Amino acid sequence: MRILHTTRQTMKSPVLALVLTLAVSGVLTGCGTGAGTVSGPTPMSGVALQGKVMGGQQPISGATIQLYGAGVTGYGLAASPLISTVIKTGPDGSFNIAGDYTCTSGAQLVYLAATQGDAGSGNNANLALMAALGPCIGLSSISFVTMNEVTTVASVWALSPFMTGLANVGSSATNVTGMTNAFADVNTLVNIATGTAPGASLPTGTTVPSSEIYTLANILAACINTNGGVAGTPTTNCGKLFSDVNPGTGSAPTDTVAAAMDIAQHPGSNVAALYAIPPAIGAAFPSGLGSQPNDFTIAVNFTGGGISAPAALAADASGNIWIANGSGAAVTELSHSGEPVSGSPFAASLSGASAIAIDTTGGPWITNTTGNSVSRLTSSGSVVTGSPYNTAGYFSAPTGISFDTTGRAWVSNSSNNSVTVLSTSGVGFNYTPSGLTTPVGLAVSAH
Repeated sequence: MRILHTTRQTMKSPVLALVLTLAVSGVLTGCGTGAGTVSGPTPMSGVALQGKVMGGQQPISGATIQLYGAGVTGYGLAASPLISTVIKTGPDGSFNIAGDYTCTSGAQLVYLAATQGDAGSGNNANLALMAALGPCIGLSSISFVTMNEVTTVASVWALSPFMTGLANVGSSATNVTGMTNAFADVNTLVNIATGTAPGASLPTGTTVPSSEIYTLANILAACINTNGGVAGTPTTNCGKLFSDVNPGTGSAPTDTVAAAMDIAQHPGSNVAALYAIPPAIGAAFPSGLGSQPNDFTIAVNFTGGGISAPAALAADASGNIWIANGSGAAVTELSHSGEPVSGSPFAASLSGASAIAIDTTGGPWITNTTGNSVSRLTSSGSVVTGSPYNTAGYFSAPTGISFDTTGRAWVSNSSNNSVTVLSTSGVGFNYTPSGLTTPVGLAVSAH
């Protein structure tokens, strides 16, 4: 399941805001073994890649280029360097990768990194940039990559749940879908060919905070376009950056990707100080914010698919988002990229929807507060026979729903201080525990 924070809008503004924070979604089945044989992924030969490394509008010469394959043995563990030779950028920041590398499979997720180099002020040992590319099988469709602060911001903010450093990006084997979705997020935020925001092919109704992305890029450029520095040296922009991003929970970063990761993981920390870091060579990206933001959370707004006063949402195992609409009588399903799924919105006989949860089959269950019932759909959006459920009149302004480990749905009733338990077929019974007063939500312990 991909965990997303949401900003609820009023009925006058039917917009869904999804904040790129934790990404946990999907399950990957492990490789099977048989008597005397072992099955596994098929290695895939790499393709040629070319591009340019820029510090703002300045080409970075002498930067070391590496292509990494993200790991699948644990969160933030070491990624695999795929290129064994040393590749450096030329005087104009250009680089060429001949294709003499091998991915573990076509599905292996890969990203480019650039370290050190000279943006015009001398070699900067603290310089680090990245651009998340996606599955290895898709590299043949990438004609050019511009690696700069904008691609770095987009990559770090999308991948931060899976990162502990530039060379440490990975997920568990059971959450490759989640990391794949996070790589896809990068292409929503940035066009990796041009190094500009937003991405090249946004779904209709999707809004990306480009000005905020450019502001963050300017903050990184203030360090990148210098000859470096260390935390505790306020006379250098790198020193200011590395000191200001450190939340006090660990060592200060020593490169710009690690600094970006600290901001992404602590978006409300030292915002004023970071916003005030002066540019090294003018404003690298002039389309930044005109004033200091409250924090550096990056939120992408989605509309479409019939979203109408969204009351609640849930993510399924594929990373698709199901939205219970507070007005109207339908449920909206968006793909991970924010594009309405075919057929969305799905009619569901909603009546004052207030909560939604996804069952083990991928189907949504929605509480209807004013209808005193629970609506249920299949994973394909069709109404389940018998829905909406209203077991023996037990429901009284239901406002919350959650599933236990046996697949039963637990529903909180805010008007009669009770909890209804529904079987997978919609048959239920009520609990009225002492001390329960106007319950509006509930959660089920895994134990």
